[in-house]
Amino acid sequence: MSEQLDLSIRKKEAELQPFLSSMEQLRLQFVNNTTMFAAKWFEEKAREYATKKPEITISLGNEQLAKMKAQVSNLAKNADRIVRDALGHPEFWWHLTPHVNAPVAAYEHLGNDKVGNKFPEVLDKPVRRALGELGNILEQFGYGVTTGALRGSYAEFWFESIEDSGSSVRPYFPHLFEWSEEMQYTIVKYDGLYKNAIVLFEEITMLKEEKKKQEAAALWNSI
Repeated sequence: MSEQLDLSIRKKEAELQPFLSSMEQLRLQFVNNTTMFAAKWFEEKAREYATKKPEITISLGNEQLAKMKAQVSNLAKNADRIVRDALGHPEFWWHLTPHVNAPVAAYEHLGNDKVGNKFPEVLDKPVRRALGELGNILEQFGYGVTTGALRGSYAEFWFESIEDSGSSVRPYFPHLFEWSEEMQYTIVKYDGLYKNAIVLFEEITMLKEEKKKQEAAALWNSI
């Protein structure tokens, strides 16, 4: 019986491996998609704030405004590092740390005509953390944004509390926004593979548990 279980486990693991490999390729693709999105977004969002708050922009003057634009440009150039840092934790990606009892809808992308798109929280949060880096620049140049714990009279709180760290916070973009089409497409594909992979992984886990039970029973009977 144990040999049959071993064979079944190996067969299921062989079936699972292509899913994990494809999911890793999609992870890398999503990071690349998000990097391109963020680099463009930093530039566009900074211009949006400069335009919608003209009194602040004009009061900065040429020298300060040039300094701000240079910082935004540098932020866009570093989008790859920022996004990789934000999305690099293995717990964001099931295939890097496969486990049972994972939510079936963890990577679902839901659309709603009334409230717009709802992106998978497990990835939407780190994407917002990456975008939130722009808040540091907007705060520095007086655009009514804060990325720190000093709330005062700031109109916009571009930060979130870091769990289990007391009063520590980090930059975070708090407003509605849309992922790029490329980001959405990549995660829809990842979600499809994920839903098949978790079924296989749970079957493998059950087979391994059954093997342990048989080994325990055999040990008990041998004494």
